[in-house]
Amino acid sequence: MYKIAICEDDKRYIAFLKKLLYKIEGIDESTVTFYEFLSGEEFIFYPTLDFDLVILDIQMGDISGYEVARRLREVDRNMLLVFCTGKVEPTVEHFKVTPYRYLLKWNSDDELLEEMTEVVDKMKEKKSYPYIMCKYSLGRDRIRVYPESVLYIAIRYGNSEVFACGKLKEHFPNEILRTGMSLSAVYEVFNESCGFVRLHNSYIVNMAYIVRTSAQSVTLIDGTTLTIARSQTKHFQTAFARFMSAKYKS
Repeated sequence: MYKIAICEDDKRYIAFLKKLLYKIEGIDESTVTFYEFLSGEEFIFYPTLDFDLVILDIQMGDISGYEVARRLREVDRNMLLVFCTGKVEPTVEHFKVTPYRYLLKWNSDDELLEEMTEVVDKMKEKKSYPYIMCKYSLGRDRIRVYPESVLYIAIRYGNSEVFACGKLKEHFPNEILRTGMSLSAVYEVFNESCGFVRLHNSYIVNMAYIVRTSAQSVTLIDGTTLTIARSQTKHFQTAFARFMSAKYKS
């Protein structure tokens, strides 16, 4: 099931976009759920960012589509974004939030359908990207977390706790990110093909962020040291050698 959010202050244009999308192969009421927002405020305060595609009108009330996109990019660099407008020409600032397309409302229906078909094709491609859903420690908000934003994931107090890095860590410096999945379930998603390896029954680590190894432990880019369980030593050595070989071949 695809999840498409449309943030647009004109209800008629929301209806038009939905009608347009339903003309595309593979998009119908059984395959997509639409989420409609009539303002940037509604979108920003919605309790989840679990969307496959976000379509944003540039000009809306107090919070513009660009501002919504800027805030979204602080926590999710992979979300598929599309801007649409009937008045504003694209600017350098707009492209800093990396929209996939910039739709002009004055284009013909056929032109818009062609553009949206390419957008949907990209959405289907990105749907296969691995991610897990996480909650903030101080709120109910849920966000998609991708492998490149994770140093390691550990069992803490019965929960799988995500230790973030990069932009995600910068945005949530004092937050605890947790997922309701068991560590084994997380490892099925963030597996060795994503660069992760299990060092211990209590944690898995992103090998891309290992800076030093010894017979008993690994050290990550933030200085964290994690012990390698004896039962996992041989498996880790094999997996890490394979990971490094693939890294330098590429």
